Amino acid sequence: MTQGTLFLSTMYSPGLAGRGETFVRYGVTPRFEAGFGYLDKQKTVRPLASYTLVPETRTAPSLTTGLMFDSLGGGRQGVFVSVAKDLQGVAGIPASLYLGGAKITNERGLRLLAGANFRLTPKVNASVQFDGRYANLGVTTEVGRVNGTSIRFGVVAAGGDKIGPLLATSFPVRAPAQH
Repeated sequence: MTQGTLFLSTMYSPGLAGRGETFVRYGVTPRFEAGFGYLDKQKTVRPLASYTLVPETRTAPSLTTGLMFDSLGGGRQGVFVSVAKDLQGVAGIPASLYLGGAKITNERGLRLLAGANFRLTPKVNASVQFDGRYANLGVTTEVGRVNGTSIRFGVVAAGGDKIGPLLATSFPVRAPAQH
């Protein structure tokens, strides 16, 4: 049997382009994730995928590419490339950063993507993300564990004035061996 990781998250805000957004991703391998995002307002499912071309090392960032969608802009599909680095091992800072670019359908040019995640305590994270149009702020905390799996709850302020709750978890999943 092989093992991957299943990631689930959902958030809701009447101000979001999707109103409600649910994401399901499966880490098929440590470098490849595939899944989908569902936008409630548009009643549409969009594929999500990412592949880490170059894994992060102690001194060098990772390089990742994939499919995404612009949920605040109406759910249009896009492709992205980004670099990311956890600062804990190299600088002793409990944070990670990413920087990248995205090409969204029906838009000219590229979008700048940037973000940071700060581990405030072992259970509380704060984040800021810039999607090329809006700054998005979030705070999440672990609210419990089920069979060793962390359940996280938080609040996200998307685009400055679109505030809503976020619920997320991830857990290992065993897949049957291929014969």
